Amino acid sequence: MRKIKIFGLLSALLAMVIAAGCSVVTGTFIISIKIDSYDINEDKEDFAYFSVDLSQEEDWNKHKDDIKNIDNVGFQLWFNNTGDETVTGEIYASTMDTVYNDTAAVKGNATLIFSGLEIPPGVSYVDWPTSLGYIHNLPTLRRIVETGLFTGYALTTTLPFTVTLDSATVIITLTAAP
Repeated sequence: MRKIKIFGLLSALLAMVIAAGCSVVTGTFIISIKIDSYDINEDKEDFAYFSVDLSQEEDWNKHKDDIKNIDNVGFQLWFNNTGDETVTGEIYASTMDTVYNDTAAVKGNATLIFSGLEIPPGVSYVDWPTSLGYIHNLPTLRRIVETGLFTGYALTTTLPFTVTLDSATVIITLTAAP
């Protein structure tokens, strides 16, 4: 009889712990936003830019109010360097409040979030794990992403600007309540 009471008491305690734990359970979500070539503006002489609106993503809308942390932000990038020289690529980001019209404005006002990638002549691809090695200013990038609307600017550190950003995918991992 004593074993049954102890088992019952332990079972009740375990149930309370599980019930309490359920209210603090979080999950990791991956949001992947594909940016096709027709979404990339290349009307500037020395850079390309694209806008990201996370409100178009179901997982973002479902969890944006319950985000505990933006864990990581990375990219998949498809480039075409039409020049004869290897160039170094950079990506800057800003909130959607302003779209900058020249390189000086981008560098002076947006945040450098990706730098150091060498893009040889021809077609290049950067996968998500590789892109993480080029990420800069992650705390600021997280704050920019949390706004849900931002602009990315693809530049090179050398001129002339001979790179076409054919497409990109922004990949965001976040922790939120399920």
